[in-house]
Amino acid sequence: MKLEYFLRRVLVRSNWWVIGCFFSFLFSAEKCLAQQKVIRPVNFWPELQVEYVLKNTSFFYFRNHYRFNFNDEIRYLGDDGITRNLERVQVRAGYEHVFNNQWSLGIAESYATERTRNILFNELYIRQVNAIGKIRFGQRATLEHVVRWPGSNNGRIKFRADLDRNFTIGRKDIRPRISYELFYNLNYEPQKQQSNNQRLVDRARLRLEVMYVLNQKFSATPYFADQMDFTGVAPVSNAAGEIIKPAAKQNAYLPIWGLDLRYVLFQGGKPFSRTIPTAPSE
Repeated sequence: MKLEYFLRRVLVRSNWWVIGCFFSFLFSAEKCLAQQKVIRPVNFWPELQVEYVLKNTSFFYFRNHYRFNFNDEIRYLGDDGITRNLERVQVRAGYEHVFNNQWSLGIAESYATERTRNILFNELYIRQVNAIGKIRFGQRATLEHVVRWPGSNNGRIKFRADLDRNFTIGRKDIRPRISYELFYNLNYEPQKQQSNNQRLVDRARLRLEVMYVLNQKFSATPYFADQMDFTGVAPVSNAAGEIIKPAAKQNAYLPIWGLDLRYVLFQGGKPFSRTIPTAPSE
């Protein structure tokens, strides 16, 4: 029993070590102060995800994602009707293997189409979840290879942390959540990054949401996100080739309203708990 006790102590301490390291990644990024700030028009992002959950709580999923942008300068997918403000259509398919109630590993492929380009995302991620009293703390680290055509390829690392808690109002369960995510560039051509004044951290996203669990199979989550893109502005020259405005950093703020709908299918047809039972302690 001493060995079992020792292992439990190590696992508990390692969880807190993971939390500390994760937050150090989030807040050790380069300073994002910029000389220029831009506020972009609001976006609306509706999403629908269908999941198929296995008996061991691992699951497959398929996701549809749409981006409606109300910026008149954007070239949209269509000219009339509902596609008039539709900037992007994206589909995502993946599998997440659940090892236990704390750790899971996932792989996903996403394809997005816009009017001027197509994008393929190859994604590998790891997720870790802890409980702090009644509050659940989740962490996710993602390695991504992004293929754009036309355009150049690049890599990206994403770190996300979120806090949520379950409440029961009447007979319905709700889950408020706050999350913060940072996007790090992995540029395959460093010299191009320097010439374009590209920044190591190119995006941050703060998201507030409330999940409404309508039943064991269906949930709806309205959310608001404040996205900040950290970009570089090229220098401006006059006709004589003299630089009249030097290169600068720019922060572009994008407000996003969204609605995330999820439908869950269970292996065997009958809903079951997605929490893995643990052996009672002695």
